[in-house]
Amino acid sequence: MNKESAAVKESCLLARRQLHELEKNCNRLNRLLEHAVWEKDMVQEEQIVFTGSTQEFLLLLEPLLRSNQCKVNGKSNREAFLRVIDSVVKIQPEKGSEPIKFVSLLDAAKRFLSEE
Repeated sequence: MNKESAAVKESCLLARRQLHELEKNCNRLNRLLEHAVWEKDMVQEEQIVFTGSTQEFLLLLEPLLRSNQCKVNGKSNREAFLRVIDSVVKIQPEKGSEPIKFVSLLDAAKRFLSEE
């Protein structure tokens, strides 16, 4: 029984030392993070608001949507292209209304491109 209790005691001491080291590392990390400048805080995001219908917006984008010259990460991908455009330009059907969601833009673009 003494051997078992000594082993448990030793295991607890080791766990306590490891916990102490972990707490020290967490405190160091906490101090570093308190003074960190996050990338998103460094970049001021600008957003363009297009006030008009989705159809009007797509008419303006049509040459780019039909072109193979616009590439995202080296590939012609309309969905990725629209996602990038949507991250910068928000389509607002009327002043004061909520911008449309990306899924709505993508669905409208698919319908728009299939009409011709």
